[in-house]
Parts: sequence; C-alpha cells; structure tokens
Amino acid sequence: MSSDSLSLQDVISMFAMERHHAAGWYSPHYADSEIWGRPKLSSMYYLLAGDDPLPLHRLDGIEVWHYYLGAPAEMVVTNGSRIHEVSVLGSNLTAGERPQLAVPAHFWRSSRSLGAWTLLGCTMSPGYSPRSSFVLNAND
Repeated sequence: MSSDSLSLQDVISMFAMERHHAAGWYSPHYADSEIWGRPKLSSMYYLLAGDDPLPLHRLDGIEVWHYYLGAPAEMVVTNGSRIHEVSVLGSNLTAGERPQLAVPAHFWRSSRSLGAWTLLGCTMSPGYSPRSSFVLNAND
C-alpha cells in the first residue's frame, strides 16, 4: 500500500496510536530514562485529523515538529503579545512549506491539518512525561 492511499485509520493502526487528551492521535517513539525525573529528550508520532485541530496550548519544553505524510499542517506560534507566526509544515518547499519547525518553551502553539490528515513527529526537551506542564488556555 502506498502512502498516498493510506487512510487516517490505517495510520492509527500502523503506529498503534492512542487518542491524545487535547486532540489528534499519538504514539510515543523514544524517551531516555526517567531515573532522575523527566526524560531529557522524547519523541512521538502525532496524527492530526482535518476535523480535529490541536487547540492553542503551551508546554514547558522546547518542541521540534517534523512533517512526514499527508496534507500540510498549519502551525501557529505566539508568545501572547509581540510574536505571532503562522507556518505551514509540508513537503512543497517552493510554496513556502517547511519540513520542520522549532517552538520555544512556554510559547503558545496550535496546529491543524489542511486536509484529511497529517502525520507529524514531535521531539521535545526536556522530554514529555506526565509531569510535563500542558496548559490549554491562558486562564490555567
């Protein structure tokens, strides 16, 4: 089966993905040891459905997002005041899409697939764990 013919459900099954508590689907890929607390680094596969955007949120670690398959994804990054950037993760470089985007710690970010689905990767430092600070809105 070619990547072009994959459905959202195919990708969920291939990576044994679970629902993410905010939106989309995820599958952990790597995390170094948590012997002394949170991992120093972690990575996961993240799947966005076109009708299920990841809402504006912030984390206490640096994230690097990677585009893999499917439709491009729009990523919004803001610090809540001066900085507000909209980027598109994808493979059409001549259209301004980029395959990777770094998001500083404590910046607000949101993302959405610009099609039926988008398979992304997210690498985070310090690594994601249940102890990560995940804030869904400015009132939290």
